[in-house]
Amino acid sequence: MGTPLPSRTLSLTAHRRLGDVLLERNLLTATQFEEASQRAAFQRIRVSEYLLKESLVSPLDLAKALATQYEVEFLDLDQVQIQPEVTKLIPEMIVRNFLILPVELKANTLVLVTPDPIQILKLENLKHQLPESLEVKVCTKTQIEEAIPRLYKNDQAVDRIVKHLSKRQSSKKSASQSQTIGTGQKSSAPSVEALVNKFLERALADRASDVHIDPSEEKVRVRIRIDGILHEIHTLPPELHPSVSSRIKVLSNLDISERRQPQDGGFRHQGHSGPVDIRVSTLPTAFGEKIVLRLLDRSMMRGSFVQIGMSPTLSNVMMALLDRPHGIVFITGPTGSGKTTTLYSMLNQIDSIERNVITVEDPIEFKFDTINQVQVNEKAGLTFAGLLKHILRQDPDVLMIGEVRDQETADLSVRAALTGHLVLSTIHTNDSVSTPTRLIDMGVEPFLLASGLTAVIAQRLVRMLCLHCRKKTTLSKEDARLLGTTTLAPGSAIHEPVGCDKCLNSGYQNRIALFEFMPIDEFVRQAIIERRPESEILKYLNSRGFISMRQDGIDKIASGITSVEEVLKATI
Repeated sequence: MGTPLPSRTLSLTAHRRLGDVLLERNLLTATQFEEASQRAAFQRIRVSEYLLKESLVSPLDLAKALATQYEVEFLDLDQVQIQPEVTKLIPEMIVRNFLILPVELKANTLVLVTPDPIQILKLENLKHQLPESLEVKVCTKTQIEEAIPRLYKNDQAVDRIVKHLSKRQSSKKSASQSQTIGTGQKSSAPSVEALVNKFLERALADRASDVHIDPSEEKVRVRIRIDGILHEIHTLPPELHPSVSSRIKVLSNLDISERRQPQDGGFRHQGHSGPVDIRVSTLPTAFGEKIVLRLLDRSMMRGSFVQIGMSPTLSNVMMALLDRPHGIVFITGPTGSGKTTTLYSMLNQIDSIERNVITVEDPIEFKFDTINQVQVNEKAGLTFAGLLKHILRQDPDVLMIGEVRDQETADLSVRAALTGHLVLSTIHTNDSVSTPTRLIDMGVEPFLLASGLTAVIAQRLVRMLCLHCRKKTTLSKEDARLLGTTTLAPGSAIHEPVGCDKCLNSGYQNRIALFEFMPIDEFVRQAIIERRPESEILKYLNSRGFISMRQDGIDKIASGITSVEEVLKATI
């Protein structure tokens, strides 16, 4: 299996009928395959394409069947470290159009992977540019579709577009045309549109959460934020910034003539994996408008508690809290700690058919079909506090308040919890224990807070180790000392980051939250009323098995989810 093929002939032989392989593996009956063959012929597509399109066979089963049919090796692409230099041997257009990916060059044999071995014939025109022999392997279609944008970053395509636009800008004629960019005319919009699309494609391929377009005197930097870290992906000449800015403003329904005031908007982009909601913010700076595009991950907004990092025990506690008819639950942490994602996960667990759920948000990041969501608009007088007064007349069962920012909002939220409503909200504090003190300092009466508060959850985000390249190691004495752990002894088995093509050589892929949960029992309630020191409350909680964010991080280190460095950085 996996016999090299001479590049001069590029021949490949099917040793068995696909139908026979599928029948042998009990994946289809003879009647099903015959019917699929007839329908595929009628639609003028290959039967393998029809089987996938109609979900008659899973991508994995089909890939393994095709490997057997052509007597080549099945390759799990997720377990392969692809050599970056070999991707230059076949043009990106060929790779994308025919789903043929070079993965390794050994001796003078180029190893190719494809979901359909017959695609090797499409390389006929390139045979003189390729090594002496080729070795074909099979993977699933999904794996190769996910690998292509990760390995081919569209850098050359972006450079061509930038060069083309710069030439236009250099003449007076193009200068006059550039003023129409984003106004709906077609003269030069397609090029600018393509440039913006390339930035979004790159961001989505690299799992970025944000795209930053930063103008300066000499250049415009384009950066993307991946797992909390900004990476520069392109630079543009300053003269292209107005065109790019106008294009994004048109998409976001913003005023393209307004450059002196900040603006907020948004649009929906059709990515390869489906629609993506994008929130746009502009900010005037010394050299033009800085633009930030937030790419909203719909899957995380509807994630379960376990998916966002809660232990099964804490998940069960959270479910019980959401079944309560009244009380207030605060999610606390700094900006960018994932509080909104946790709030949305909580809303996702609430039965909004039997309960009237109303939210007040600034901004609304993800829209629910069965929940009443209200956007704050301070210019129109729609503040958190002002809206909350009106919402309480709407017979709500559950209130979600995006953020408690002032005394009036805090006071109204607590009073709503005391009058038979379940209230979910966020506040900025360093940990769970300091939250009652913060609310009292804002002006909430201690006896009201003690009666209405149900629980406080503090959280931070840490990067998750890449499962494809993480390496086993042992916990050093120094790291154990820094962590202050008694549950993870020096010499314990842990994992550390390495870096591969699947994680952009960072060693990390995606993020997860560290949580600490403070229940409000009789002791804590009395401590709030008497305004006892936070240290006294913390001492009591520790005696009751309190799990801090640091301890939750230590548990995740022991499970191989994250690293010592990430936990220390998040819980300093």
